[in-house]
This record gives sequence, C-alpha cells and structure tokens, in this order.
Amino acid sequence: MRSWLASKLLPSITPALATGAGAVSIFPAKLRQLGTAVGLVAVVVTLFLAKHALVRSFDRTRELDPLPLAFAFVALLAALASSAGAWRCALRSAGGIVGRRATWGCYGLGSLANTALPARLGDAVRVGLYASRIDRPDRLLLCAGACLTVAIARAVVWALTCAVAGIAGVLPFWMVAAPVALGVVVIGARLALRTRSGRVSRTLAGSILPACCPRLLVWATVAAAARIAAAAEVLVALGVAHPVDAAIVGLTALAAAGVMPIGPGAAGVAGTGMALALTGSGVPAATAIAAAVSFHAVETLATVAFGGAGVLAERSVGRVPRRGHEAAEAIAPVRAEFGQALMWGRS
Repeated sequence: MRSWLASKLLPSITPALATGAGAVSIFPAKLRQLGTAVGLVAVVVTLFLAKHALVRSFDRTRELDPLPLAFAFVALLAALASSAGAWRCALRSAGGIVGRRATWGCYGLGSLANTALPARLGDAVRVGLYASRIDRPDRLLLCAGACLTVAIARAVVWALTCAVAGIAGVLPFWMVAAPVALGVVVIGARLALRTRSGRVSRTLAGSILPACCPRLLVWATVAAAARIAAAAEVLVALGVAHPVDAAIVGLTALAAAGVMPIGPGAAGVAGTGMALALTGSGVPAATAIAAAVSFHAVETLATVAFGGAGVLAERSVGRVPRRGHEAAEAIAPVRAEFGQALMWGRS
C-alpha cells in the first residue's frame, strides 16, 4: 500500500516541493536513512521479544467487531476534516483566503503523502499546495507560518488533554505539568526567533500567538476528540474495558513516538509505542498489538478515502499563476530554515 501510494504521489508532489528557485531540501539523506534504520531495528526487536503475543494478536484481529470499526472510520474522517478546517482558519487569520474545496484537496493530498513518504513530507506538500492557491508574494512564508500555528494549536489541545487525564488518574500525575512545559517551550521558541533577523524568523515568531485563536482551538479540539473516539471504537471492537481511558493512553504514546518522524510512516515505531503503552495500562499484549495494527489500518483507509476525494476536489479548483521571479525571491531565504519550520507541523 505504501509503495503504491509513493509511486502515485511522487509525480504529484514534486511541483509542491519546488519553486522557481529549485527544489526544497527538507531533511538530509543521512538523517532519513538513520531514522529508517532506527525504526526498523525497534520493530525487529519488539517483534522478537513479543513474538508469541504477535501470533495471538492475529487471532484477535479475526474477532474484531466490524460496526465499531465503521464508527472509527467515520470518526477519523471527521478528524481529518477538522484538521483541514484548522489549516484554513490559520491561513485566514494570516490573511490567506482559501476556499473549502481547495482546503480539502490541499490537506488531503498532504495526508496521502504523509502516509507513504518519510519525514512528514506531507507538511511540505501542504505548504506548497496552499501557497499555490494564494495570490501574495509572501505566500510560501505565510503557509509555512500557518503550518507552525496549527501544530502549536494541536499541541496546546493535547497538553490540556494530558493534564486533565493526569488529574483523573488515566495518565501519570506528572502529566499535569504538560501545559506548563509546552508554554515554556513555546515562549522560549518565540523569544529565540525574535532575536534572529530575517523574514523566516519574523514570520515564524508571528505565527505562535495566533495558535491561541479560539476558533482554531475549537477545530483542533474537535480533531483530537474525533481521534480519541476512533481509537476508543477500535478498542471496543476488541472488547477492551474502559476504552476511552485506554484510547487516551495509546494516542499519547502515539504522539510521543511521532515527535521525530524521520522514517517512512515512522517505520512502525509509533504503532509499537502505542502497543507498549496499552500493554502497560493493563491491556493484554496480544490485544494491544491488535489494537495498534487495527487503528493504523483504519487510519490509513480513512486517509486514502479523504485524500483521494480531496485530490478530485482540488483538481476542480484553479491555481494562482506562478510568477517565476517572485517564487525565486520568496524561496531563496527560506531554503536554509524551511525544514526546521516544517518539523513543528505534524499531521
């Protein structure tokens, strides 16, 4: 599935990653190779240590109840749509007006790229596609700033979710400090960016405060709630007790394992982290592995459905004609720092 998507997507995303000044280099090849190797080693070690549970997990997947899986599929579609709405809201707050169908298509194609390609290249695809819909000389910087804004809004929502879960006893109590830790990191990043000269630093620094926009936080909250509901439905399909609590534990581990997404689709590291977290919360190992695999499968199907329909919608919307000299001027100061900006913008 991933190799097929990659073969289909690469011709489509090449224009999104290039401008008049040439292609944008996101991550060094050695870094991508290292991430892939680390991910594969982690998967192999986990499979060796849990080989008996892995065999039993295949039996558990045959016992899945299809109705909760259908609900999980719908919930993940809602999460993707809400995330697209968050991007549109962030762009609008920065002065970039993008229509609903264009938003659907740009975000959907980026999601497809994230499914098949390493290093969260879908974020770069989204930045390039959204920039092609905005008629402004600084459109690339504006979209990179929106990527950062959405990422911070998601982090705020999840940090607050972790704090509430810590108070309720679902997560360790020290997770109550998650919002404080995030605030320190964001404030430090903003101060560091403001001390640097250049358009990129100024744009990124100015993209931090809009993340607290109430409308954007609502979109991010709906997306997070939909993902929790989807994970809970997968656990219901496996007969897990307290599925919402287990879903929060699993998704927190999933988010933590995806902090450095430098392998292809995280090379199974994120799913391994989710399975281990569920096991630690009391879910049997075979069921935890089946839950992680099932959630990933349903999420991939939802992404393909949403992204495929989005590609069709995106084709029906015209692009802003590219001005070669403006594109070159816009990308020249960005290329050195663009990868760092995209590291903030996770899907």
